[in-house]
Amino acid sequence: MKKYAIRILICTALCAFIIFMCFCWGYKIPQKDKHEEWPEYPNHSNKDLVIQLDKKEILNLTTIPKSDLLLIYYKNPDSANNTYGVLSRKGKLVIDLGYYTTIYIDEYHNRLIAENSTSHDSSIFAAYDAKTFKRIPTRYRNIKIDQSFDTYSKTERGVKTDSKGDKQTQIDVKSGEEKALFKEKYIKLANILNGLHELYPFDDDQRDGYRNSSYVKTDRNGIIYRFYYSDKESIEILCKNFFNDVFRDDQSKPTNANHISTPDSSIIVANTFNSGFGIFTRGTAGSGGGNGPLLDPKFEQTYLDYYQLRLHQLKTFFKQDNRKDHTAVYSVELNEPKSDNDTLVFLTESRLYYLYKVNKKK
Repeated sequence: MKKYAIRILICTALCAFIIFMCFCWGYKIPQKDKHEEWPEYPNHSNKDLVIQLDKKEILNLTTIPKSDLLLIYYKNPDSANNTYGVLSRKGKLVIDLGYYTTIYIDEYHNRLIAENSTSHDSSIFAAYDAKTFKRIPTRYRNIKIDQSFDTYSKTERGVKTDSKGDKQTQIDVKSGEEKALFKEKYIKLANILNGLHELYPFDDDQRDGYRNSSYVKTDRNGIIYRFYYSDKESIEILCKNFFNDVFRDDQSKPTNANHISTPDSSIIVANTFNSGFGIFTRGTAGSGGGNGPLLDPKFEQTYLDYYQLRLHQLKTFFKQDNRKDHTAVYSVELNEPKSDNDTLVFLTESRLYYLYKVNKKK
C-alpha cells in the first residue's frame, strides 16, 4: 500500500511540475465565449445589413491628383495577369489600363505615365490624361551618361599615362575645379537635370505613388526622361538636389478603419506549443550558428476577437476566430457613407467588400 502511495505521490509531483513548466512556457487557460450569440465572420448579427465580397483583389492603391478616383494594381478576375486600373470610391472599375511595369503620377501635367522596361537600360512609355484616361501623345528619352566623373577626372584632369601605361603624371588642379569643368563639359545635360519635375512611381506593392522617383522625371514640355547611371556622384555634380526625396501630399487618401471597432476584449480560445528546436541555433563564432539555446519551448495563444461594423447608424456584430482563414480587420475605407442608404466600401487583406442595407443595390 505504501508502495502505491509513493507512486501516486511521484506521479502527482511530476504532473504538477509539467503543469508548472507549461505555465512558465506561456500557457494560458482558454476562456469562455463572451458573445455566443454573435456569428463568426463573414456572417454577422444584423439581418438588415449585407456584407458582400467583390471579385477584384486590390493589391495596391493610390489617389489620382485632382480626382476622387483611385489608381489601383489588382488581380483582374477576367484576366490571367495582374493589371492597373482606375477605381471609383464606390468600388466600380472605371477603366482597366492593362499591364505595365510601373505607372507614374505626373502632377505637373495632370497625367498618368505608364512604363514598360524593354531591357536593363531602355524603357518605352505611354501617357494617359488623368481626367479622361484617354491615351495622349508623349515623347521620352532614355539617357545614360557616357562618362563618369571618376573616369573624367583620371583621363582628362588627373592621372595620365603613356602608351605603355608605365609613366603617370599627376596634374594639379585647384579645389573644386574638376567638378566645375566636368559640369561645364556636360552643361546641356546639367540644364536638363535642373529643369525637371518630379514623377511619383506606383507599382505592385513596393511604391505607393507618394514618393518621387530618382530615375524617371519630366520637363515642362512633357518630355519624359529615363536615366540610367551607375555613378550617383556624377549626377549630383550636375544637379545637386537630383536625389532628394520629395513627397506628394494628398488630403484625399483613403481613411483608416473608422467604421469598425472592438466592443469587447479578445479571449483566448487555444494554445499552440512550439518546441523552438533548431539545429543551427547553437555554435561557435564563424561556424554559422548562433549562441541561442537548442530548445526554446513556448506556447502561443489563439484569440477570438469581437467586432462592431457600422454603416452610418446601423450596426452589426460578429466575432473572428484567428484560426480561420477569413479576417475582419481591414486596412482602409474607400468612402464615407452619409446615411444608412449609402454603401460602405472597404478593403480586407486586399479583398474589396461592400456593406449595405438589404434590398438596396450597391
